[in-house]
Amino acid sequence: MRHKLGFGWTLPGLLTLTALGVAAGGTLAGCAVAPASIASQTVNCSAYPHQQVVPATATADHTAAAPGNQQKFTFPLTVLPAGCAQAQYIVLPTWVSSDPVNAPISNANDATNGVATCVGATTPPVTISTTQEGTASVASLTCK
Repeated sequence: MRHKLGFGWTLPGLLTLTALGVAAGGTLAGCAVAPASIASQTVNCSAYPHQQVVPATATADHTAAAPGNQQKFTFPLTVLPAGCAQAQYIVLPTWVSSDPVNAPISNANDATNGVATCVGATTPPVTISTTQEGTASVASLTCK
């Protein structure tokens, strides 16, 4: 026997819909448990890359006019997963060039921070470096 319940639903249809909702709810509840089990796992923080100078290698032409004789280096933020210690990041790092005569690098507190300018040819390549939180990071610049 079918009983009309309004909106065109019959009692057997409503019971079927309710049963499907309970089944789906049970499935969704099972998914909600997964993050808790993941959170209890130990995170291997050393498996994540540490901050690096970007780009790692570059070439600029010392005979070209700016910006052709320049290369911008950055030290972007690396976000580690929860459970790993986050370093205190300095917005503008202090840069060092292994050849400040032929490839000086700017430490100005503006957009030029990290811009190396090739004013002479370099052989071997210049090492561009910065140290943050006690960890040195280096890149290579060839001034041709």
